[in-house]
Amino acid sequence: MLLCAGLPVAWLAWQIASNPGSLAGLRLDRFHLALLARTLGYNLAVALLATILALPAALVLGRGRGWIAAALWFLLPISLLIPSITYSYGWAQFLRLLHLQPALAGAADVTRCIWSLATWLWALPAAVIGLALRRLDSDLQQQALLDGALWRVTARQLVGPVVAAIACAAVLAVQEYAVYEPTGISVVATEVRQVFSTGLFSSLQNPITAPIGAPNSAGDFPTTPGQGAMAAAAVATALPLLLATALFGAVALWGVRRVSAAEDVDSDSWPAALNAGFGAKLLAIIVLLLTLFVPTAALVLRLQRPINPSLIWAESGPEVIGSIYLATLGGIAALIVALGATVRRSRPSLPLSLAGFLIGGQLLAIALIRLYNRRWLTWVYDGPPIMVMAYLARFGWLVLFAAAVTWSRPWRRIRDMASLDGAGSAQTALYVIWPLAWPLLVSAALLVLVLCLTEVPATVLISPLRPKPITAVMMQWVHTLENDPMIEASLLLLSVVLVLGCVAAALLWTGFRVARRGLGLPILRRPALGLALLALPLLGCVTLPGCADRKQPRAIWCQTGTGPRQLVYPRAITYSPLDNSFFVIDRMARIQHFDSTGGYLNEWQMPEWRTGRPVGVSVGPDGNVYIPDTHYHRVMVYSRDGKLIRQWGTKGKGPGEFIYPTDVAFDSRGRIFVSEYGENDRVQVFDASAKLLYGFGRFGSGDGEFSRPQSMLIDADSIYITDACNHRINVFKTDGAFVRNMGSTGTGLGQFRYPYGLDEDREGHLVVCEFGNNRVQLIDKQSGRGLKTWGAPGRDPGQLAYPWAVAVDKRDRIVAVDSGNNRLQVFEF
Repeated sequence: MLLCAGLPVAWLAWQIASNPGSLAGLRLDRFHLALLARTLGYNLAVALLATILALPAALVLGRGRGWIAAALWFLLPISLLIPSITYSYGWAQFLRLLHLQPALAGAADVTRCIWSLATWLWALPAAVIGLALRRLDSDLQQQALLDGALWRVTARQLVGPVVAAIACAAVLAVQEYAVYEPTGISVVATEVRQVFSTGLFSSLQNPITAPIGAPNSAGDFPTTPGQGAMAAAAVATALPLLLATALFGAVALWGVRRVSAAEDVDSDSWPAALNAGFGAKLLAIIVLLLTLFVPTAALVLRLQRPINPSLIWAESGPEVIGSIYLATLGGIAALIVALGATVRRSRPSLPLSLAGFLIGGQLLAIALIRLYNRRWLTWVYDGPPIMVMAYLARFGWLVLFAAAVTWSRPWRRIRDMASLDGAGSAQTALYVIWPLAWPLLVSAALLVLVLCLTEVPATVLISPLRPKPITAVMMQWVHTLENDPMIEASLLLLSVVLVLGCVAAALLWTGFRVARRGLGLPILRRPALGLALLALPLLGCVTLPGCADRKQPRAIWCQTGTGPRQLVYPRAITYSPLDNSFFVIDRMARIQHFDSTGGYLNEWQMPEWRTGRPVGVSVGPDGNVYIPDTHYHRVMVYSRDGKLIRQWGTKGKGPGEFIYPTDVAFDSRGRIFVSEYGENDRVQVFDASAKLLYGFGRFGSGDGEFSRPQSMLIDADSIYITDACNHRINVFKTDGAFVRNMGSTGTGLGQFRYPYGLDEDREGHLVVCEFGNNRVQLIDKQSGRGLKTWGAPGRDPGQLAYPWAVAVDKRDRIVAVDSGNNRLQVFEF
């Protein structure tokens, strides 16, 4: 815990103490004060709403007896084990089923986010208040019932637990950025990510927008500082909220200690007169159905294509396996910590792990990145070890709490008896404690495993690529509006979580029975052998990052930042043969113009980009730059120096209208082809004056159908289109006649996983950039046969992280947009 939580917390404290800029974050200006107030307001509303939703269930959990109460105890943790991003996406799909789509970052959208978080977190206050109710003195309750003062007495006794429940929910809510960020809602968590990722204090719409670094010699372009300065700025941004979180945590700890003051609950003496009534049970069932099944049903109903298990597994299986692998390592490490904590009690470990949890996933990830992003620690930083440390720092307190139970009064008597018989602490744990407590310890470790599986903030920010976790990819799909893959991955992850949750619940139930009856189940007769077997997968932490072979690039252009030759998640590139140059667009909606050596020429920015940024760019026969302004449903035409020449298109499904245009291509007759996805998934063809001529394609997976046509290449009278979510390349005639499909889902030669970028080399081979496989593949245009691949998942030269696009120049050099690494890599097959 010192390694996983202690070092990050110490780094954070040192950052605050040694950096005056961090302490300056406490001097709130008008914007930061509004940001903090907005964050606390939204998330306190989440906590209050979650507590209100929890009250009927808490009453049943605390006073109910029978199968309804048992079912609630069993189902209660499920909502917390589902990623918050899945809940948010489910409620967004529910609104779309009702034909309601709130304006991004507007009041209705904020309400949706608050509701989504409340329906995700309500189980926590239900459990806290329900447990407190079960521990109330039944004799006092009966006397209050006879005096007609039951609710007054109960309310007075539950003040502490209710306050603790609200504080617990608020702590979890303020750490979540994944619910707010996709629609551009500004809270402290989203601003922290913005600062650390881009080097800006906040988005361009905020009045305090300014680069962290100093202007360059010309005075008009910022020079973005290194990762250390951006990390310091992120800490300064989060510091006021950290203090508020510490306050919430202290309140929650006070309330939880009051809830757990009693050692045992004597359920046999509970009088029937105090049982929860029919109304409370009915409301509890309604809340459960509303919060758990409505968003899940909305996900299923919003699927546009038939459920195909083999396709779902081909698309999301590798990431799910990667997540299970990482989570398993986290669960094994948690179990080892739990077993060790039953041998010797380490009192500092629990508050240390709670501190690691309270600072939140994003700051924890930033601290780990700053600590371990070193060349000699690549095996830690670029693989599973850093994620295991992040998971232990986030959730290690759960297993430490479970281990602390074995030091409570009933267990202490057993330990004392073993000590009188001459057993040491290790022997007592091995032969007395573990045989009794193993279900409790294993279920706690399994709970950590499930939480690791669904953790979002730290996973997305660190985002290891070998193995690649599903939650990081799901966040990408939310941003790129990949509806079906996101829904299918959510349902697949939900199924895995349900299975593991059921196993954890069964083990926990077994543990209570074993502990109550005092039965020993000595499954760990050979602990050294058992721990060795448990630790074997940890060997993969060291060996896995170096498995993939890779070729070194000829050059690497750009770095992270917002200045010249700096990029923030680039997503589009095109080559201009007129002057042997490249145009690149990143998530700041900047179009940068580079020469053939990667040298900076000029740049400009799209007029609107709060809703989203372009995912394509092309140079037309006239030498102008054509940009499908994806999230504004139009095509923009610029001169090479950034002057807007014309634009066309509006949002809609009709002829000449667009929904999320992705690419622009040109044939030899001067016709303009525009691909789009969303609810259209088609290609429309215009003449040089932007007059619609015809269109072809529709949504689907059959011949001549698309699921996100991303990039196009026209060769003579044929047009090749990357059909990204169908994992293939479609071939049409330029008149719209379907010819054939190339490729299938997979990782082999000739197979694809989310092919995005497309270009052609001098020999006429297709150069395909695969977002899902983190590679670039050379394809024979006639047969569809895969010839070669370049790249492997990772951060080093020759490795790629979520590549979006490719461009081939006249020298046959390939420039790959290495989006996740904020750079361009130049190579040749």
